[in-house]
Amino acid sequence: MSDRGVGRVLIAGAGLGGLALAQALDAAGIEVEVFEADADAEARAQGYRIGLREYGWEALRACLPERLYRLAEATSGDLEGPGLLFDERLTLLSRDLEGPSPDSRAVDRQVFRHVLMGGLGRRVRLGRRLRSYEEDHDAVRARFADGTEAVGSVLIGADGGNSAVRRQLLPHIGMEDSALGGVMGRTPMSDRFRRLVPGRGTMIKGPGATLMLGRMEFARPPAEAAAELAPDVPLPARESYIRWVLMIPPDHPAFGEPGRDGREVALELLAGWDPEIHELIRAADLYLGPGGRARMLDQPLGAWPQSRVTLLGDAAHLTLASGGNGANTALEDARRLAAALVAADHGELELLPALAEYQAGMLERGNAAVALSKEALKRFVPVPS
Repeated sequence: MSDRGVGRVLIAGAGLGGLALAQALDAAGIEVEVFEADADAEARAQGYRIGLREYGWEALRACLPERLYRLAEATSGDLEGPGLLFDERLTLLSRDLEGPSPDSRAVDRQVFRHVLMGGLGRRVRLGRRLRSYEEDHDAVRARFADGTEAVGSVLIGADGGNSAVRRQLLPHIGMEDSALGGVMGRTPMSDRFRRLVPGRGTMIKGPGATLMLGRMEFARPPAEAAAELAPDVPLPARESYIRWVLMIPPDHPAFGEPGRDGREVALELLAGWDPEIHELIRAADLYLGPGGRARMLDQPLGAWPQSRVTLLGDAAHLTLASGGNGANTALEDARRLAAALVAADHGELELLPALAEYQAGMLERGNAAVALSKEALKRFVPVPS
């Protein structure tokens, strides 16, 4: 393989950023394969609603074919209206709660992931967990846990906060527990519950706990929108819902009981809160947690020597309590990395300098996003009662 031009690009991780990158490279005629550890696209419920800002949508438009971009728009939801702050008895304290940016629209993470997989077909290899890689002067060999291998000119680590690519590329970067953790749930939308979240978001603060509510109200039902705009893209039959996140104090014993029923923990923590909040929790059709505390990188990433291996999204800049900050930054990573690889493929730049240029911008942008999320974290972590 030559240092000029791009051959086969290997992407570890079929998250939002990795799939957006794959779409952009595929559209440019660059051979690309995505290797995902999960055996199924819905193997894990990795959160629910996220907010995409204007720059995230611009990155998405640059990466996706028009029909998929239109499908993403059609299955998003508005985030207009006030941000409300209540106490535990639902006494209104403020209508000016800081929330998603006014230019944001909400997307359901799993529906959005299916949209991003549209048309990629066998270029997405499920059940292929990266174990290690080996780089030489003109290629990268990726080795997977099932004993298979793949060889490409570039390897992109888009494999999330626990990235196997990052662990080998930057072994001095570790992970540490944050002060954030708790129970997350999804409650089907109803007029009764919608009154709790009439706008961009709602925070309910009580003794020893903070409850965050956000609405995911699809502009069009996902399956219906796909049937019209992209019939080859199977989208789950998903109804509008309220996403809720109950933040647990860092010293709560539930952190040491990961097998405990999340709804039980939530109702226990919310004892004495308004009965309407209890009903919201009881009506959930899906919930996650409690597990251990959310983890974060123990230090910002610095530059690494010029390489055929690079990182994207949470693998490089893991953000917490970010209101979609992480997803937006990952999509921008995908747009810029795709542009760098296309320029190399066209002979406008040599491959390794193109990757180095992307790396420098990604680190500046990503570390700023991490700093922003750490500042935001202070608003969400409850004070022990």
